[in-house]
Amino acid sequence: MFKKKKIALVLAGGGAKSLCQIGVLKALQREKIPIDLVVGCSMGAVVGALLSLGFTAEKIEEMTLKFCQLKQVRDVEKKFSREGKGIRKIGEFMRELSLYLIDWLKEGIWREEDLMKGLQYFIPHNLTFHQTHIPFVCVATEIKEGKRVILKEGNLLSAVVASSTIPGLFTPVREGEKTLVDGGVLSKIPVMAAEKMGADFIIAISSGNLTPKEPSRAIEILIRMNEIRDWELSRIETQLADFLFSPSVEKWQWFSFSQAKAIIKEGEKEGERKIHYLKTLLKKSNREKRNLRKSLLPLFYS
Repeated sequence: MFKKKKIALVLAGGGAKSLCQIGVLKALQREKIPIDLVVGCSMGAVVGALLSLGFTAEKIEEMTLKFCQLKQVRDVEKKFSREGKGIRKIGEFMRELSLYLIDWLKEGIWREEDLMKGLQYFIPHNLTFHQTHIPFVCVATEIKEGKRVILKEGNLLSAVVASSTIPGLFTPVREGEKTLVDGGVLSKIPVMAAEKMGADFIIAISSGNLTPKEPSRAIEILIRMNEIRDWELSRIETQLADFLFSPSVEKWQWFSFSQAKAIIKEGEKEGERKIHYLKTLLKKSNREKRNLRKSLLPLFYS
């Protein structure tokens, strides 16, 4: 019954919080839910690439937990955590630097090559999209024209790097005439990219919800406005998915890599809680939602 539909799995960006997706994958694989297309953004693109290459959720978890113990990763968490040297969160850090040191920092604190070197831990540099076991695409943002871009050809690692290049933190990726940054700028949970790729039924996994917060300082208000924008764009696309897994990971930050095991476990709980409902929906018609996505597609991808 399931195989009558082209089932897509959409994995959202969110840094360490996106690791909850690994836990959901464990539940999906235990119940043998078939996946015909994987679509990822930022950290979701990393997890998605590994899934598409044929790794099991357990193997992805094992690799991730080892990665999160690396000194370089621990240093990143220390730098951006509340215990870091006066740096309370990435939004505040980036905005203060952008306002006062923009000429010095130029395009980013780290180069795209630094990100590529880190992600080579997961994805060999010589693989292409054609070598995946499951069709895979990831999304980036083209900053010259302000458009969503679906990356589906060429070098796999380079595409995942482009999808994960946080603006201001890493230098943008140049690909021909395009200048690419993190797909989460416009499409943190790229449901409509799955529609563009011909999916019939779309399963999405988010990386948390917007939590209530009242900022008091000007910089905190700027940060909050960015969070609201991110959430609103994400909310629009999640509403267009046929099914949504939404693990409760709001208590963690994007840099909470030391909490990877707990974050993955939270995702597994969400997967176990909703998997039987998903199996029921997969047997039913979703024509109305599919027609809605088709009608809205030109607004996302011209």
